[in-house]
Amino acid sequence: MLCKQDVEHRFIVRHIKKCMEKSVARINSEKEKTFLFKVSDGKLFWLYLEINGSSMLDELDSFLRETWLECCGHMSAFNIKGKDYSSDGEMDRVIHRLFDVGTEFDYEYDFGSTTWLEGKVIATRPGKLQDGISLLARNHLPEIIQCSICEKHPIVICSVCYDFFCNKCKKKHKKCGGDEYMLPVVNSPRMGVCGYTGSDYE
Repeated sequence: MLCKQDVEHRFIVRHIKKCMEKSVARINSEKEKTFLFKVSDGKLFWLYLEINGSSMLDELDSFLRETWLECCGHMSAFNIKGKDYSSDGEMDRVIHRLFDVGTEFDYEYDFGSTTWLEGKVIATRPGKLQDGISLLARNHLPEIIQCSICEKHPIVICSVCYDFFCNKCKKKHKKCGGDEYMLPVVNSPRMGVCGYTGSDYE
């Protein structure tokens, strides 16, 4: 997102650290620091973001919702160092008081049809982001996602059986109820779940 280059995932952290120094609007400060997070759902969906240490946990929650998850205003929760922080009034905690370099955490959105994510703090550095939080990199839509019938690029996913279909083949899939249960293919681990149709960060 910084230099607009495609980078292999195995090199992404090194690449991000170089780009961060020259591309992210920030204020120099010895008293403040920012945190580089990786958040993922397995190996297919991942993103890297930077957030101010003085930001609140609910800002990270809002960012994950806007980028990957929000569909119907469901509740969410972080589990950090064995303690839960839910969106029901428990996320008014400062980032730098909860995380250190190497801290791993779990996150869940929607306690019914749950989307589970895992995260880790990769690094910190002095300074403060002007915008509080910044998306640095994310995966492309995985190439493994293909039409279940013809293996072409799919445009919809069946929210019942989770098979993918191109525009032509979706008409052949009637066993689950047809178009009523089709949702768009989007670059998100929430794809096909509940009423999720994507976000402005695609």
